[in-house]
Amino acid sequence: MKERLLRFIREDGLTVLIVILLVAVYAYLRTPGDEFATLAELDTRLAAGQPTIVEFYANNCSICLLNKPKVDQLERDLAGQATVLRLDVKDNVGLALAARWNVVGTPTFFVLDGAGDVVYARAGAPDIEALKAAVAAAQP
Repeated sequence: MKERLLRFIREDGLTVLIVILLVAVYAYLRTPGDEFATLAELDTRLAAGQPTIVEFYANNCSICLLNKPKVDQLERDLAGQATVLRLDVKDNVGLALAARWNVVGTPTFFVLDGAGDVVYARAGAPDIEALKAAVAAAQP
């Protein structure tokens, strides 16, 4: 038994270690997302008077996973100035809004002013400075 275990570790140990590491990294970078019961509830939140950044993402999107720390930092930087919502395109409400706004890929970012009007849109990796500038321009 001991010999079999040693042979397994010698032959497959690195592979197992890499898999465990990848699972841990995925668990850390996975975005829980914001959940809304209905599209009407989300629409109300988007027109709540404060600028809002909306990120459409998917947890199987490598760009979304790699940029999660940047979006987390953006959310901290803009606390009190803007709300950051993360909508999973696999969720029914996120999918419905993505269809309404013609989102074809993830990640896609929108900035809305306090009235809920889109003032900035970008598909792909986030341009943090452009998002901050759009939020500043959308301030009442």
